Amino acid sequence: EEGKLNLTLRLLTDFKTMQRNEQFADALKKAQATEPNAEWDNLATIKIKAALFEQSLGMLLSCALASVESLQTLDMPCLIEHMGHTLKFALSHSEMVKSPDSDRRQEILCLVYLNYVFDKMEHLQEDRIMELLQEHGILGLMITNLSKYHELYSTDTKMKASKALSGFLGSEAFATTPDAYITNDEQKKMLVDLEGQYVKEMFSEYSLKKQIRPLLDAITKFKYQIKG
Repeated sequence: EEGKLNLTLRLLTDFKTMQRNEQFADALKKAQATEPNAEWDNLATIKIKAALFEQSLGMLLSCALASVESLQTLDMPCLIEHMGHTLKFALSHSEMVKSPDSDRRQEILCLVYLNYVFDKMEHLQEDRIMELLQEHGILGLMITNLSKYHELYSTDTKMKASKALSGFLGSEAFATTPDAYITNDEQKKMLVDLEGQYVKEMFSEYSLKKQIRPLLDAITKFKYQIKG
């Protein structure tokens, strides 16, 4: 099962690399040259099928990561590197977030994956994972994506992304070296602005506020830092 899960992840990361580098057309030309007598779909059809391929792998991975056993056996460096590339790509390709099927695309699902990671962090290698998250600038990418796209995200996505963000901000690693994760005042301002954009309304009930207490505390702290 471990091999199948990591194979799924590698297939997904390879696919997204091809997509980011716009390699579908070149791959089609090479395949057509190799088998000139075969019947081939046109590029537009291939992209539709490719999107379905991405969504199927992504949902399969998402379901698997709900299990702590899967998280413990997953190639975490590969997953976190994938998150970094994907969330960065999303910022310059809003069409990925605006598409009707966006909740099944990696540009959204990476935020869901992060929620699973932080929800089960006590059972994982926290020090190593936090190092990887710092290396790939994940916290800044989370904040920037939420700031830019929160109006396009579903309620469920915002809920899970906010819990992941709160888990990040409540970690021992962040408390020890916050400047290593939030690298500029603009990111702090974007985080503070999330309160008025959706956090205050979505988490108005006391029981919900408890679930994101580190996020709310960070917003309050950064308000004063920005003013100062």
